[in-house]
Amino acid sequence: METKHQLALVVLIILFTCPTLAFAQKKKEIREAGIKQKIEWRYIYENEKETKYKEYEAQFDKQGNILMEKNYDEKGNTVKHIEYKYDGEGNEILQTTFNSKGEVLERVETTYSNGFKVEKKVYGPNGKLKSRKVFEYK
Repeated sequence: METKHQLALVVLIILFTCPTLAFAQKKKEIREAGIKQKIEWRYIYENEKETKYKEYEAQFDKQGNILMEKNYDEKGNTVKHIEYKYDGEGNEILQTTFNSKGEVLERVETTYSNGFKVEKKVYGPNGKLKSRKVFEYK
């Protein structure tokens, strides 16, 4: 009986610590709530004065997929900007990261076959392949 409890505890730990499962739940919640945008505001207090600025912004599609996210500095300037694209199955196929000037820093292309991720290619700002990862299932 004790072994069953230990196994259940291990399964629970895996479920709560696995980020992909947590993200999938959030994606479902975003979709069901009809959320289109998320904004995070930062409040800084100095000398009893409050300063507020937008620190982060994200946009979502109807399926709950994140389409765009931006990080801002205290002056409202974009620090980092990431755009995402998905295939008809909701799999992320392209992630493009831009710098504060809107120039491409990195492009990540992901390929799927029969619903399984099979390859991930990372390209640098010059458009040249930096790295490649291949996924094998047996």
